[in-house]
Amino acid sequence: MARHAAGSRTYVTGLSAGGAMTSVMLAAYPDLFAGGGVVAGLPYGCAASMVDAYSCMNPGKDLTPKQWGDKVRAASTGPRSPVSVWHGTADHTVASMNTRELSEQWTDVGAAVDTHAVTGMGHGQPIAPGAGCGQAGPYLLDVGVCAAAELAAKWRLGEHGVQ
Repeated sequence: MARHAAGSRTYVTGLSAGGAMTSVMLAAYPDLFAGGGVVAGLPYGCAASMVDAYSCMNPGKDLTPKQWGDKVRAASTGPRSPVSVWHGTADHTVASMNTRELSEQWTDVGAAVDTHAVTGMGHGQPIAPGAGCGQAGPYLLDVGVCAAAELAAKWRLGEHGVQ
């Protein structure tokens, strides 16, 4: 597989299965990403099969921080980028306990982690149409907070000519 150089300002984020894939990308390729945003996703290594993924999603799997961290360490070594975890407290598709499990996993491998439990939000991407952040629709949930904008600000995207 060809390796491509990524800049120090390359980030990854995703919702649901994309959130799980964000965990995969951060675990397997820590040298390529300056940070990641997991929205309603799963910890790295939670599932080994499609059937197993459903139990990871709901009710979730409760492992120790070291057990979660060992899964990441088995994928690759090296410094870990910051991880931002976003999850709705009323998500019945991917249990909100995954917020804690993700935080434990990434903290155990030395990543800076911030978590955002969006009160009353179901399964989806938090948006704020009134603030110019998206339009409500399936999996785009108007909860008055814009995860994409907050991630962009945290990652300082838009500064120094980066749009």
